[in-house]
Amino acid sequence: MAQVVDELDATASVAPSNLPTEKIQSISPSKRIFLITNSNNSFERGDYISLVLNSKIVARALTAKMQNEIAGIKILRIHSLALWNTLKVGSEVQIVRGDDSYFNRPVKKETADLKEGGKNKSKIEDEDDLYSETKILDDDLSMEENKNRAIKNDNLVTGSYGRLEGVNNDGAAQYYGQFMAQWAYQIEDNIWIEGVYGQGVINDFPALGLDTVIRNITFRAKYTVTAPLYSYVQPYIGYQMVTAKSDSAGVPDGIATQEQLNQETELMNKMEKNRPVFGITLLKRLVPGWFVKADLGTDIMNLGLTLEF
Repeated sequence: MAQVVDELDATASVAPSNLPTEKIQSISPSKRIFLITNSNNSFERGDYISLVLNSKIVARALTAKMQNEIAGIKILRIHSLALWNTLKVGSEVQIVRGDDSYFNRPVKKETADLKEGGKNKSKIEDEDDLYSETKILDDDLSMEENKNRAIKNDNLVTGSYGRLEGVNNDGAAQYYGQFMAQWAYQIEDNIWIEGVYGQGVINDFPALGLDTVIRNITFRAKYTVTAPLYSYVQPYIGYQMVTAKSDSAGVPDGIATQEQLNQETELMNKMEKNRPVFGITLLKRLVPGWFVKADLGTDIMNLGLTLEF
């Protein structure tokens, strides 16, 4: 009997008449970020809450920040567009913490408050949710979003493998494989600077039995343009420096003729480059924080994996 009474009390506790009332302090231009009071201490950072107006759920949100009885919440889902459009700074709303099933809202893909190891986390329900910025939030959530940026974070670090243009032992053009590390930093909205370092070894160049180490250092300036299918295009210009080093090239060994030594030196000089370059970078988002990246330019053609942070 006591258990039945407890369950009835729990159900009654979420009725509209018993819900705490809070006031909206600020609304971001995108209406995705709200600042509301928490004067009743009715919810905490990390809680899923529902905003109630006129005994109806208006929206579902996640509490992202809490400071001095003011909470920053991020809207996950709108339940009533008509009520949503009436919300403004100064509006009073009631708060449901956690389960809002009392209101019997039939939502197909309601974001649930899952608990795993005592921690709340959002629910990813289909492929589109992997790309939804309303599903995954940073601890350091900014209350006002910068809508001018195509890519929100400032750093892109890439590991890649590509083809660098050089010459073969006959002096004809040839491409050689090379591993590269790349770091791009967003200095202004959609404007990036990037450094590239690559290194590889060419066997039997500039003559049979000789090995040459090729180093590629490139600096680029880029601009980001949003493309379909969670992709981005970055046209770039830059400057490339390619060096070639072989301890034995052009060095007398008692076997090679002077003509052959001169040819080795000439081939080493042809391999080195100091020149302006241009091209485009293609970024395709895989999951939040990760891209597949391709560079197509006069400096290099490569493919790699990029981490955003």
